Amino acid sequence: MTAAPSDAGIAPHSLLADLLKGHLDWNAWRDFPRPSRAEEELGDRLVAEAEEFFAQRVDPTELDDTRVLPDGLLDELQQRGYLRLVVPPELGGLGLAPYTAFRVIAQACAHSVPVGQIVAIQNGVGAAAMLPALPPGPLREFVSGRIAAGTVSGFGDTDRSGQNNARPTLTATPVDGGYLLRGEKLFTGNGPVADLIAVSATVPGDGAPKVGAFFLDTSTPGFSVGSRVEFMGSRGLPNASLRFDDVLVPAGQALLDPDGDQLPPLVGLVALLGRIHFTGAPAMAIARNCLAWSREFIARRTIDGRPLGEYEEIQRTVTATLAEVYAMESAVRWSLAGGLADRWFERFVTKNLLVRGAWRTVDRTVSLHGGEGFETVASKVRRGAPAVPLERAFRDARGLRVAGNVDFQLDNQLGRMLLAQYYADARTATETAGRHAQTGAPGLSPANQDHLRVLTRLVHSVREIAVGLVRRYPDPEQLYAKERTVVLLGRIAGELFNAVAVLARAASDDAPTGDEPWQHQELADVHSVEARHRLAGLLARLRTETEPDHAKISRRWLAGSHDRLVRH
Repeated sequence: MTAAPSDAGIAPHSLLADLLKGHLDWNAWRDFPRPSRAEEELGDRLVAEAEEFFAQRVDPTELDDTRVLPDGLLDELQQRGYLRLVVPPELGGLGLAPYTAFRVIAQACAHSVPVGQIVAIQNGVGAAAMLPALPPGPLREFVSGRIAAGTVSGFGDTDRSGQNNARPTLTATPVDGGYLLRGEKLFTGNGPVADLIAVSATVPGDGAPKVGAFFLDTSTPGFSVGSRVEFMGSRGLPNASLRFDDVLVPAGQALLDPDGDQLPPLVGLVALLGRIHFTGAPAMAIARNCLAWSREFIARRTIDGRPLGEYEEIQRTVTATLAEVYAMESAVRWSLAGGLADRWFERFVTKNLLVRGAWRTVDRTVSLHGGEGFETVASKVRRGAPAVPLERAFRDARGLRVAGNVDFQLDNQLGRMLLAQYYADARTATETAGRHAQTGAPGLSPANQDHLRVLTRLVHSVREIAVGLVRRYPDPEQLYAKERTVVLLGRIAGELFNAVAVLARAASDDAPTGDEPWQHQELADVHSVEARHRLAGLLARLRTETEPDHAKISRRWLAGSHDRLVRH
């Protein structure tokens, strides 16, 4: 496996800027990203190679049943460059652009989600991915040397107490020459097979505790792999709890932000990109597989002699899945363009867009397949039915909504980050929102031009709503405590981004060879209709004046006072 240098060359633009102004800059969106011809051809070749290799080397049904990787697979992944997709060529890697690496990972996941996730974790949050966040010095030299020598790596961030605490419970106590790690990490992808691990830990001190990242070889005394983690989906993915019993990490292998008490900002930016790789790429693979399985199923089925594809509800199911995949691809192409610090807003939201899109798609496909959709592969084989692994895809897709943090909490975090931008913008106290009239949109059908006008007004409305909230709650923490409001705002921002990206892609003149313009316009129309329905529902909830007293009801039930009402 060899690769040529990537060619990005994309001028970034973000929905965040539009939301802050209250005006959709459509001209900037028209510059929809597409890889150069050389990068696209490279990606096509690597995807074809991955399709052939994983089909020959991995039996996904056997892996799902046994949870045991094929002998020697990790060594072959290393030899063929799959564990060095994003590593610079000078360190023996392929140096792929993020979108091309995503394509290769998605192809691996299309055959086997857990095997693809091994590749994704290595290239998304492992040592290879962390290189851009490491400053020149001993740590970068240590990690670079281990990568060049060939390594399997991962990043441990979740403590037994959960992922959403302000600071890790794993501690890194300063000692002469370094830090002593003490505690445990849970749900560490590649943890049982890694020979290089990075973990987040809290550094106690006389002042405020700091959070840092610490890199160590898994042969370091005091490190051990605890219990193996077995998920309902992604069966066979190496995952485990990791124990640290006074593990000494040299000072040169620690990364702390001298100006803050959390992980350095670049680490967070790497994590945003990595989350798309290890959750978004398998989600994309599942959705595409569902599309192929749907076509095959419809082609072989009739009801009362009438082809299944002639029924209206089936046709609507087909177009919904087609548009879902189109929208997912549009979100990925837009969010992965630019540099590490560009489009962080879109990269944050793309995880939820992809995993929710995959969930809707697989749920729709299970229903389409009827009995075959709720049946295991083994059962299908016994009775001679096509061995479509929908049950496995269903489990895998549901797990992706939890991986990398649960979906509603990511909405909450996104809403907080968006509101923080309005709090930081002093203009919101005096200025009204920007103009929102949208003139002509060349390249869009009449239906899609109408969708664009509606979305433009919604961008204006979101700014008005956010500014109103900021004025109503001068103390940000008071507003952040209204979590449902914040969650809804985050979901609305995500839906808006995806809807605008879909229209931008449809309007661009860079349709892949062989595609007809009407295909882009019609799929964009289908997605826009559904997105507008979802947005209308979310906005209606956000504007609701009165609601039940959920706090009172839940507290009473948790205290046991409602048990008799629900026990029988």
